[in-house]
Amino acid sequence: MDTMFTVEESNLICIFAGESRNEVIGDIERALPYLEDTDMAELSGRVIGKLRDMTDEEFGQLELTEAE
Repeated sequence: MDTMFTVEESNLICIFAGESRNEVIGDIERALPYLEDTDMAELSGRVIGKLRDMTDEEFGQLELTEAE
């Protein structure tokens, strides 16, 4: 898989963890209008882009662990 996620990006995906890649994308997109922090909005946009660029199979193989 060519798409690598930063720690921050992985944490965001963990927050919105869902059953499918499309579910995670949809959940993040629904949260975007409520984000007042521009850095968080940019991070969310990057994550959505990376998720869209990967396949469902690649998403299923992700081993995401929320970092503290």
